Amino acid sequence: MAHLTPERDVWQMAVLMEERYGADALLESAALAEHLLEDGDSEGAARWCRIRQAIAWLQAKAPVRGEAVH
Repeated sequence: MAHLTPERDVWQMAVLMEERYGADALLESAALAEHLLEDGDSEGAARWCRIRQAIAWLQAKAPVRGEAVH
C-alpha cells in the first residue's frame, strides 16, 4: 500500500528546495526522483515528482498586467 505524503509536506519541501537551489530546484528534484526510481523506490520517486510540480508552480512567471492568461 502506497503511503501518501501530506500536501503540506510537499509544499514545505518545495519551498526548502527553492531556498537552497534557487533556479536549479527543478533540476535537483528531477535528479532525486530519477535516482530513487533507478534504486527501485517508486513511492519515493512519485513523492519527488509531486514536489517538483510544486516547485514548478512556485517558479511560474506571474502574468504581467494586461497579459492574456489561458
